[in-house]
Parts: sequence; structure tokens; C-alpha cells
Amino acid sequence: MKAELVENLIRAHCSGDENQFADAVNSLASDEEKKGNTPTASRLRRAYENRGASNNVAPDMYGMSNMFSGSSTGVVPLPRDKDSLLELYEIVRPDIPLSDVVLPESQMKIVEQIISEQRNAADFIKHNVPPINRVLFCGPPGCGKTMTAYAIGHELNLPIAYVRLDGLVSSYLGQTSTNLRKVFDSVRNQRIILFLDEFDAIAKKRDDSNELGELKRVVTTLLQNFDNMPANVLLIAATNHEQLLDPAIWRRFNVTITLEPLALEQRKELIEKEIEHYGIKGKIGVTTLAKITEGLSGAQIAELMMAAEKKYILDGSIKTQDISEILVQQLTKYSDSSEDAMRVVCDMIDRGVSLRSAAAALSLSVSTLEYRVKKYRGDVNA
Repeated sequence: MKAELVENLIRAHCSGDENQFADAVNSLASDEEKKGNTPTASRLRRAYENRGASNNVAPDMYGMSNMFSGSSTGVVPLPRDKDSLLELYEIVRPDIPLSDVVLPESQMKIVEQIISEQRNAADFIKHNVPPINRVLFCGPPGCGKTMTAYAIGHELNLPIAYVRLDGLVSSYLGQTSTNLRKVFDSVRNQRIILFLDEFDAIAKKRDDSNELGELKRVVTTLLQNFDNMPANVLLIAATNHEQLLDPAIWRRFNVTITLEPLALEQRKELIEKEIEHYGIKGKIGVTTLAKITEGLSGAQIAELMMAAEKKYILDGSIKTQDISEILVQQLTKYSDSSEDAMRVVCDMIDRGVSLRSAAAALSLSVSTLEYRVKKYRGDVNA
């Protein structure tokens, strides 16, 4: 055994952090597996998994009632695809607090309800009522689906089993369905969040003429596992293409939330959070930035503010015009020649970006850009 891994194990034990200790045990066992010492790896995992086994509570009608008292316990070997040997999911311990998430009030309320029901799941189970444990997030890329899922995990202090589609989806007939069953079987006795990103890849409509019979088997397997999933597992799925989902999938979810581009007030809130987070100081018009970022996703706004922070670090100061220039550069992909670039520039000018800022962003003179804008809009002859 590597001395470093044993040292990490001892440190984790001394720290009293159960999650850290579980990770250290898993790392030690994985190292033994890589060296071909599979029996040793199995003994290490079993030794940890069987601690305090005599105190287990028998399963109830919805799942393992003793699992609602805290985080997932025990080190469970991650399932792998039989042919590629890729792990079917990875364990993520999220560190994003819910306070970092910006959502409309109605959507934030249902997210808070999900967290509340999961925190009080044991009380629901006593009354034979399952808490919300199947959630679907829909919306375009960058709207905050993954971030919100991670924030839920952080607030509940639960690990996330992030399903890896590169390992899950196999080219071999029937193997994808087998992999799905492996995933659900692996998490069913854990207190954990199962996160299925790009959900439409495994839950497409079964009447798709471009798909073979394998798709029908995968969706059928998915539906069966949904129906048999215990309440101790919180399943969160996310998709950019909800129109592709099989109709039978929808009723399997307790809650469906469609995340859309942020409204003006939410963009202001996000920009203010990013300014505070990075400690940016300067003459920054938050309202102006919120107006000119209309239509941008939360991820794009976060990327803009990170770029602003880098400029602030390098130059020692920053103002609204500087951030406007960065935005124009990002949206035009640092090009001033394409028709798409001129469309973006005209759009930004209409939203309040000055012609001077746009010209500076594209390294053009104001007169040159003014001429190009007029030409694009048909105000001058070609």
C-alpha cells in the first residue's frame, strides 16, 4: 500500500470527518485494485461497509428509514461498464450553497420545498408518505440546472452520484440497459442524490423512427427502475431538450422545473453577487450591465464577470465601459468581420453599449464601426 494513502486515511480518521474518511478508504481500495489486489480491495471496502451493521433498521415500504438521519455511509464500489471498464458514475461532494443560486421566486420556493421535504423525510416515511424525490430540470444550456442540483446536494449535505454518459451508453446490444440497472442497484441502499445529466440521451421518445429497438429497451428499463426507486435516493434529471422525452417519463417525476433566461432583476442580483464574490471595486453600473446582458444565461454572465475580475487584477481598476467591451468581444468571438459579429454589435448598441465601447472592443475606430453599422442596417449604399 502506498504510504501516502495510508497517511491520508489516518489523517481522515483523526479529523473525525466521516466523508473524508470514506474517500480515503475508497482511494486505498482503488489503489489495490489497480495493482491487481482485488481481494484486498474487497476486504477493505467490506470492513468499512460492515461497521455498526447490527444497528441497521429494517427497510420500510419506501426505502431505508435509517438513512434519512444524515449523509450516505459506507464505501460502495462504483459500477463499471463491462467492456470499456469506465465507471458509470462519479461521486461529487458539492460546495455550492443555495444562496449562490439566482432563480425566480416561484422556482426558488419549490427548490426550498424539495430541500425541506428531504430534510424531514423520516417524518414523511412514518406517515407512509414519500417526500419529493424525483425532480426534472429543463432549460437551455447555462441556465443553472447543474448548479441548482449541486446546491440542493450541498444544503442536504449529500454526495451526488453524477452519471457519466460516456460509460453508461454502450454500443453493444443490451449493455446500456444493463448499465442502467447497475447504476440504480448501486445507489438504492445509499442516502445519496442520483444526478442524470443530458437525460434526453437515455429517455427519448420510443416512437423515434431514427432509433433502433435498443432505445425502447433502455426507456423501459429506465421506467422500471424509476418505479422501484426507494425514497432514500433523491433523483435529479436535467435536459436541454425536453421535447425529445418519452411521454411516459413525465409522470414519473414529482416536480418539473423549467429554468429560463434570467429576468432583469435576477441579472442584477447575479451581477451583484459576482462583484461581491470577486471583490471587484470600481465605477460599475449594475443596472446598465443587467440591461445589456439580456438573453444571456447565468453561466455566460458568470463568465463575463470572471473576465472582468481578471482585468481588474491586471489593471488595478475597472469600470462599466470596460465590462461592456469584454462582453462585445465575447459575443462577437473577437471578430469584427462576420455578419454575425455586426448583428451582435448592433444588438449591443440598441441595448445601451456605446459606439465607442464597441469600437474599442473590436480595435476599430469609431468612424469605421459607425460606417459598418450603418451599412449593415442599410442606412448607406454598399
